[in-house]
Amino acid sequence: MSERPMDAGGGPARTHEDAPGRGGPPGGRGRADGAAGAAAGIAWVTGATGAWGSAIGRELLRVGYDVVALGRREPPWLAEAAAAAGRRSGWVAFDLEGPDAAVADLLARVPDGLRSTPDVLVDCAFSVQGDAAALARADYLARTALLGDVAAAMLARGSGRIGVLIGQNGRLGLAGLGDLSAPQGALWTWSESLAEELRAAGPGVRLTVVIPPRTASPTQRAVAERSRRSARLRPPDARPVVRAILAGRRRAGRRPLLAALVLLVR
Repeated sequence: MSERPMDAGGGPARTHEDAPGRGGPPGGRGRADGAAGAAAGIAWVTGATGAWGSAIGRELLRVGYDVVALGRREPPWLAEAAAAAGRRSGWVAFDLEGPDAAVADLLARVPDGLRSTPDVLVDCAFSVQGDAAALARADYLARTALLGDVAAAMLARGSGRIGVLIGQNGRLGLAGLGDLSAPQGALWTWSESLAEELRAAGPGVRLTVVIPPRTASPTQRAVAERSRRSARLRPPDARPVVRAILAGRRRAGRRPLLAALVLLVR
């Protein structure tokens, strides 16, 4: 499992829903933000308070998915964006840097009406805090645990789409970024392996490795400070990323070939 609940005894979980569609009326805390008609499915998004996570969450709402955000903080945009799209949304408090927890705990904490294996999981979580061991736990061990367990649940159902956002620094080996880059490189290789396994299992479940363009964000600022390199930053454009994930493409965003070219010319 990836991001641990802040309170294993049933801590923060909010829902913004109350309308026809998938699942029943909301349970527990939340407010009614109406959803029109049946959803395309349920999407989980980690790192939804970040630049890419928020952009991808909004885009999933726009194309008809109900969205559950997983993270330490409730995304401030989520309820309003879901209401504007006529969709349901929820938030489950998880800490990527905390100890592991069972995926069953995660499902139990998802708000009523959204509590099922997701149709889409987009993992945008990325930690830049702590020493090498902490980064390995957060950016590799925790993320692969979540991805592996959700992939297994999707395979049992027979369908699903997974997107994994990975920093290109995982293949560049820039000075000052060893601790940050090593877990990203390991996650990259692990995700490629899982994608092969999913393809061998049949056409139902697909994983897309996403190498997103650099965008203005606290994470990118931390990377720039450590590497002492500036980069061209762009606003996140989630539409082609989400389109590629839903289509089950193998890769999206920047290509690994570009990383190899950078190594040749630098």
